[in-house]
Amino acid sequence: MDKLKKPLCALIAVVLLCPVFTASAYNSHKRVILGGVPFGLTMYTNGVIVVNVDDSYNSPASEAGIKENDIITKANGTKIASNEQLREIINSTDGEDIELSVLRGKSPISLSITPERNDDGVYTAGMWVRDSTAGLGTITYFDESTMSFGALGHGICDRDTGMLMPLGNGKIVKAEITSINKAQKGVAGGLNGYMTEEPIGVMTVNSSYGVYGRYSCTPDGERMVCADNDEITTGGAYIYTTLDDGEPQRYKAQIENLNLDNNTGQNMVIRVTDDRLLEKTGGIVQGMSGSPIIQDGKLIGAVTHVFVGSPDRGYGISISNMLRCYEENCGIK
Repeated sequence: MDKLKKPLCALIAVVLLCPVFTASAYNSHKRVILGGVPFGLTMYTNGVIVVNVDDSYNSPASEAGIKENDIITKANGTKIASNEQLREIINSTDGEDIELSVLRGKSPISLSITPERNDDGVYTAGMWVRDSTAGLGTITYFDESTMSFGALGHGICDRDTGMLMPLGNGKIVKAEITSINKAQKGVAGGLNGYMTEEPIGVMTVNSSYGVYGRYSCTPDGERMVCADNDEITTGGAYIYTTLDDGEPQRYKAQIENLNLDNNTGQNMVIRVTDDRLLEKTGGIVQGMSGSPIIQDGKLIGAVTHVFVGSPDRGYGISISNMLRCYEENCGIK
């Protein structure tokens, strides 16, 4: 295998959207613990994602018909859990055919690949794959009724392909924000920090409406009622987030536009109006995804994406859609 990537990827607010999860508005009105706190996540995929196929020549992967975005789940009947495992199988074949179980979209297919030996005597496949990602984000809420949490407000996608990464398993820990790269027009800013050793819980769902899981520690925070979609209005609101001062704070914002039936999660356009936040971050930056949005004393949604050309503005998802997404994925009524 020419190269196997295992990068550290940020969990960020960006313009690129993951595939649509169609969920209607959920009549929430439940009380949750407000998030607004940073977390670190390490996520491993179910199988490995093909992020690039070398088509500069008739490479083994190209000859086998492997395509970008394919998910390799098995090799010679062995379930694949990591890049290293697939590399070992390929290099141990002495050039014999390997039968691959591949998921292409939602369709399982079988492909046969014949590795080739390079100048170093190592068998390769001519493709690049990814098995994990890690980074920082913001938790939106903790739900005591299900011991669950919701975060990010958008899914974790492969940075090269834009594909929603298939979750194998993941864990989340507390994180500390240490510095900020301020956003400018055309240049995304970001929160910089590190993961601690203090666990929060495990990740169980990666969807276009957010990441979800079960928490293992007792969360701190204000308890707040979730708004129904029909209670959200244009006008004043607050973004609740943690910067490098270490504590979540409210920052003034405006809800400029609503599209609550939009199934991509682009349910509201928000604009940062708080001078303190604009001075520190320039607006919405990477790492703020999942920051709660509060209006009239209720949790109405979460920050998701930034307008890179105008970083004081971005998208938010409604809390109704976030809650509905978790319940449909986990079968909770």
